[in-house]
Amino acid sequence: MASIIKMPKLGLEMEQGTVLEWLFEPGDEVSEGDKMTEVESEKSIGEVEAREDGILRRIYVKVGEAVPPGKPIGILAEADADISDLEAEVEAELEGEAEEDTAASEESGSDADARLDDDQAVAAAASPNGGTIEVKASPRAQKQAEEIGVDLTTVDGTGPMGSITADDVEAAADDSGGSAESVKASPKAKKRAEELDVDLTTVDGTGPMDSITAEDVETAAEAPSASEAAGIGQAGSLRFQHAAAIADPTAGAALLDTTEAVRSAFEERVTITDVLLVVASAALEDRPLVNGTYTESTHQLQESQDIALVTEFADDLSTAVIPNVDDKSLTEIVAAREAHADDSDEQPSFTLANTTDTESEGLLVNQPGVAALAVDPSGQRAVPTDDGVDLQPLVTASLTYDTHAIDGTEAEAFLDQFFERAEQASELILGSYRGKE
Repeated sequence: MASIIKMPKLGLEMEQGTVLEWLFEPGDEVSEGDKMTEVESEKSIGEVEAREDGILRRIYVKVGEAVPPGKPIGILAEADADISDLEAEVEAELEGEAEEDTAASEESGSDADARLDDDQAVAAAASPNGGTIEVKASPRAQKQAEEIGVDLTTVDGTGPMGSITADDVEAAADDSGGSAESVKASPKAKKRAEELDVDLTTVDGTGPMDSITAEDVETAAEAPSASEAAGIGQAGSLRFQHAAAIADPTAGAALLDTTEAVRSAFEERVTITDVLLVVASAALEDRPLVNGTYTESTHQLQESQDIALVTEFADDLSTAVIPNVDDKSLTEIVAAREAHADDSDEQPSFTLANTTDTESEGLLVNQPGVAALAVDPSGQRAVPTDDGVDLQPLVTASLTYDTHAIDGTEAEAFLDQFFERAEQASELILGSYRGKE
């Protein structure tokens, strides 16, 4: 069973009914005889009771909105009932109301005044200076404006006495640009986008006139980005977060000095990324929770350190996995890095990026891995001296981590350990040739 809930006629002279309260939300179960909503006419207050058991499937007239008696205000049906025909009937009736708004705009004088009394309502809209501004808009226009996020105070009305029709709202929405401020989205969708850190300009709308609903925002937040589709998770979502730290001068200098010493003593093929791999490997031994994967709702620690290096080519991020980094000497690491110039199908347990080689901005977790380290060794800090200012190395690092597997405390502990190990970079390089320390 399914039926349209309509605004009751509370008296012979009733011209409009205003919804005072909905006692159920869409999706709630309703029993026959339950009071679903309370409405008010010009002279009385009445109730709308359920004529059968069912689920409140749709609400078309919200609290504070007014419509003539007999107009649809909702749909009651069984949970699995097909209500497409009822929805079409309601839409046709609402479209008829919109056509009446347009016809009313062609009327003038006393006829237009009378039409305004019948079919228009006064809406309270927020004023830029605080308080409210009263605007004349039809119930359909008010509903349309709320659904697609149009500010009624910015809409020019073409209806009787300058009132705003649903067509005026649609025209105002069509004239809006593509910025986040002007995108067509309901107030609830905009609030949800702010909570989930979702860019509304990237969301496909499924609401009226392709406007964005709160459900569209939540779907966009859960959907993988292009990088995530390639296996790379992104910080800034609810699941992936990041912690950052700055190396003290001793640790920063040790990384750079060790790199230069190794390049001079061994060969030019050595890069600071190779040194970072050795240091990160030592830190992973100290903090093994970070070297793992998260699959089937389980955080699995990995014995081998299969570290993915993130690089950038033609504006696209790619990864090459160096397997068993903990068992390799520096020379073997260099050879493995050069041999894996292209993408690898191997599954990493950890990810590392030298941000001087990529502009990834924290986008680093190769799922199902649970963490990724981004290191920027290119900074400088100005330190006052007796002779002026001395420029010292400034090394920063951030760890993007999967909150399903590790927490912020563990992430910060890893960063601390990484910089502690960075001070021992030269010893770790020598130790790589003797095996594990």
